[in-house]
Amino acid sequence: MKALLACFVALGVLFAAPAMAQIWTEQPDAGDLPGTAQVPVGGGPLTTINGTFGASDADMYCIRIDAPTSFRASTCGGTTVDTQIFLFREDGTGVAHNDDDPGGCGFQSTVTGAFVAAPGQYLLAVSVYNRDPVGPAGCLIWANSPFGTERAPDGACPASPIATWTGTTSTTGAYSITMTSVSYCGATAVEPTTWGSIKNIYK
Repeated sequence: MKALLACFVALGVLFAAPAMAQIWTEQPDAGDLPGTAQVPVGGGPLTTINGTFGASDADMYCIRIDAPTSFRASTCGGTTVDTQIFLFREDGTGVAHNDDDPGGCGFQSTVTGAFVAAPGQYLLAVSVYNRDPVGPAGCLIWANSPFGTERAPDGACPASPIATWTGTTSTTGAYSITMTSVSYCGATAVEPTTWGSIKNIYK
């Protein structure tokens, strides 16, 4: 009987554990500003975000960076579109940007924790080249070049929070962002399993 009860306890813990889904798929279209950014919901690490570009599109997601020293977000191998990746703080001010991956994967993009000061929630945005974030005064937060390097804000308005995007493109297509040291901004609520709840089920 003790062995049977132990089995029930183990099963209860298993079923009560949060789903360890590691992939988030854009649903429906992610917004492009802090107030409309999509918030992936789940438990455990978040390793991949899949989405689709419309014409003149930029998509923004809330992510939690767990360890800046090992953080990485990249579209390398995840799309044929010429991408750009931007990392913002929750208040919309810029942290890091890359256009063409410094490692040589082509026109795809990679950002790391090189400019991330501390763990926490950030906003990760991806766009088709040359759709760029601008501040309230309409000036660029990041300069257009150099392309093949990761950069802190270096445009005409480097300290400004993002207000909108500039630049039009007819390019569309799917993308996949692979990430390390990232977890979900939104957590799935799970009812805890207790010994009393197990006894009530199997009494």
